[in-house]
Amino acid sequence: MKKNIIKFLALGALLFSTSSCVDLNQEPDSFMTEEQYIKYPHSVDAVGKSVYGLYHHLWSGNYDFSCRLIRYNTAARDVVPNMVKPNNDMIPLYDMNPGAGTVVKDIESMWSNFWKVIGNANKVIEGTPIPEGEAGKPYKAVIAEAYFMRALSYFYLVRIFGDIPMETTSEAVEHVNSPRVKVEEIYEKVILKDLEFACTYLPNKSRTGSSDTPSVWAAKTLRAHVYLTMAGWPLKKGKPYYAKAAEATKDIIDHATAAGLDLVKPYKNLWLEELKKDPTEHLFAVHNKVGTNPSQYGKSFYPGDHKEKGWGDYFADKTFYEKFPDDTRKEWNFTAEWVNDKGKTIDYTQSAAGLPLVTKFKDYNSYNKKNQLLQLSNGLTTVYRYADVLLMYAEASTLATDRVDDLAKKCLQDIQKRAGTDEADLTNTTDATEFDKAVFAERGWELYVEGKRWFDIIRREKAGELFPDVYNKSIYKANSHYYLPIPIKEVQMAGWQNNPGY
Repeated sequence: MKKNIIKFLALGALLFSTSSCVDLNQEPDSFMTEEQYIKYPHSVDAVGKSVYGLYHHLWSGNYDFSCRLIRYNTAARDVVPNMVKPNNDMIPLYDMNPGAGTVVKDIESMWSNFWKVIGNANKVIEGTPIPEGEAGKPYKAVIAEAYFMRALSYFYLVRIFGDIPMETTSEAVEHVNSPRVKVEEIYEKVILKDLEFACTYLPNKSRTGSSDTPSVWAAKTLRAHVYLTMAGWPLKKGKPYYAKAAEATKDIIDHATAAGLDLVKPYKNLWLEELKKDPTEHLFAVHNKVGTNPSQYGKSFYPGDHKEKGWGDYFADKTFYEKFPDDTRKEWNFTAEWVNDKGKTIDYTQSAAGLPLVTKFKDYNSYNKKNQLLQLSNGLTTVYRYADVLLMYAEASTLATDRVDDLAKKCLQDIQKRAGTDEADLTNTTDATEFDKAVFAERGWELYVEGKRWFDIIRREKAGELFPDVYNKSIYKANSHYYLPIPIKEVQMAGWQNNPGY
């Protein structure tokens, strides 16, 4: 256990940097070595504190999870990066040409942060003795969170980078002697096995009573999403795995009332700071707080010619905005008219960028005593919510059977009704192809800027259909894959061949 200790882990910080109220910045009272933790975890509370470190690593520096995923998803072209910013790392991602010498920060950040979660989850899983019998059940419930987090991190890694090492013990970390393992093997031997444990031992209500820790329903949602993804590119397992995803999501829907799960109404209540702990719809999320684990939603989403004088890192795509249904989501998620830095009210066509603003997270903004918008924000970064469950069932059941069942139609219509869609405009088609198109479009609108759309596009291989001019000139088209390059220093250290084209 003493070899190959993970170089970026001071285990004392992992164990004690957070308390039971998730204070991610708390100074440790003392430090504990890896060997001490493995030998002396005398309480469930001590194990729980170690698991909180995994959420801290997922958050990792206020933008490495939330904003980096938004940057990655600019390839979906519903969000536009600042096209005039010098050396903007996002533009190669947006243009579907992420060469090995570009987007270094984004690639290295996503790669390293998910491995931090995996490395520390390995230590919790391997290093926690579980008492026999009834006494062991509370330990299994907490350790199941580590299994969930390891599965989630591997799920992101295989979708972004393809074949990766398979590290499941605390012995290995730097991949020096670790081969890249095929994507399918990672799914079967790590992700699904971890989720089997998580779905068996996680409680019906999360440990904290909030979405900042996963319940069994969050784990089942992740498993359904895994099946849905395995059905599409690159494994293309097709109908049997769409059927698995449909079965998994139906199980959640059937138990929703007893589990306290539902669509929150109105839609805007999902994105209010005062209501972010409500677990009714948010199944799992990173909870952000200025001073401990903030987000960067504020200034990043306002341009320099706005009264708030933001950074203008992200804008809404004009075409996507114009096609977005005129419902309560559009009203909340976007701003088409605002006061500029000269005190004049303008619409987006008169602004410097000529693009609408993304204001989905506006209630999370934080201000100083002079009422000036701060760099860092509150709020949450959602990973899964109940709306995702409904949309996954609608898609998976239809693709598994080539027909539209009543529950699939209800799932889609419930989301449309929550958004304020007129009765006459609800999706009523029984044609499976047309219904599937409606569900895919609804995922883009309902889950806007939640880190899902590019993943949806690549698993359904829709980039060429949606953006032929860009895709046909892309590195993805030229090399028949959608993977980013693995960071160069990792490739050189391990002696790997990078993904084709890099």
